[in-house]
Amino acid sequence: MAARPSRAYKLKLSREGIALFIECHCRLCHLVGDLLPYGTTLRVSVTMLEATPLDELASELVSGELTAFGGKEIRFVGTSPTLATLTAQLSDRAAANSAIGSAPQTWRLFLAALSLMRIAEDAFVVRTYETLRECDETLRMRRGELNGTGLVRFNTLVCETNSI
Repeated sequence: MAARPSRAYKLKLSREGIALFIECHCRLCHLVGDLLPYGTTLRVSVTMLEATPLDELASELVSGELTAFGGKEIRFVGTSPTLATLTAQLSDRAAANSAIGSAPQTWRLFLAALSLMRIAEDAFVVRTYETLRECDETLRMRRGELNGTGLVRFNTLVCETNSI
């Protein structure tokens, strides 16, 4: 039996990093007018980071501010297993930039995503959330269709985020 990919993501945060996460989470909840899981905030922020131009991504990843957000406080956030794929793609993309030199650590990607989410325009945050919500709804419908016919369970759905 194949192992199921992890749905829990490890964050190593300082007090400032925890405050950043909470700030982004509260903002997202307020903007969409709903109580959301913490994992939704992480997923929205990383999806927004994926839409960031490479030079801005590189600049954010080498920022000294990210180091201040990282720390010894360990927190686990549950979200879609597709986040691992998106994070790996971002890491590969960043590694291709000569300013970075090598693949960034996952914690730096997560913190860069949250840092950029904090300053993003409200409309961009909401648009990203809505796109992911629509993608999740499509996935739920597909799972229902496939499970209802007795076919092999549909595990992943790649959503186009280019329109974000």
